[in-house]
Amino acid sequence: MKKAYIVLAFVAALFITEKAQAQLNLYAGYTPEIMNTKAPSYDTTLFFHGFNFGVSWNFSLYKNLCLTAGAQYRMNLRDSAKHYWAGSIFIHDLTKERQMSIDIPILLKYSIPAGETVTFSPFVGPMLSWGINGKTSETTTFPLNHESQREWYGENGYMNRFNVYAMAGIEMDIKHFFVSLGGRYGFLNLYKLNATTTTKSYGFFINFGHTF
Repeated sequence: MKKAYIVLAFVAALFITEKAQAQLNLYAGYTPEIMNTKAPSYDTTLFFHGFNFGVSWNFSLYKNLCLTAGAQYRMNLRDSAKHYWAGSIFIHDLTKERQMSIDIPILLKYSIPAGETVTFSPFVGPMLSWGINGKTSETTTFPLNHESQREWYGENGYMNRFNVYAMAGIEMDIKHFFVSLGGRYGFLNLYKLNATTTTKSYGFFINFGHTF
């Protein structure tokens, strides 16, 4: 059922953009993600470096108000290492986590001219996100190497693929080039193994792009 919602949302976004007869935007940026897990006995926050690139279209609704819709590919990366002594043995633990997702932002944007070539545009709206891959790899040296991997979305995984974010920010356009700054907050619980543990994600972004 959730997959059907994703497909319908994507088709709707493409339908909107086909009717736009408007500008094409290509962009890339830095989009770090924070995942906070709360349980009765612990509270853990993990920071992921994030990178994205995407495409969107604008079409006018009324005067300076427009709707922006499209899709982006986003990667979340996290590496952590621990070094410690256990008796006479030096132990090295390395954890690598990787996630890839497809996002569909649908934003309302209001343009405010600030001179002949500069425009500021605050925006707000939802973003649908679908995780296409997620994996945690752990390597331990005792001093012999031991490696284990866990798929986030496998049969025994706990990370839900689907999330809904609220987004808000501001964009500055200068002669068809733009930079946008903003934040996002995920509403859905990504941890599904029990009712007492929740994992929520949120983050910020800075995108650079060009309007054609």
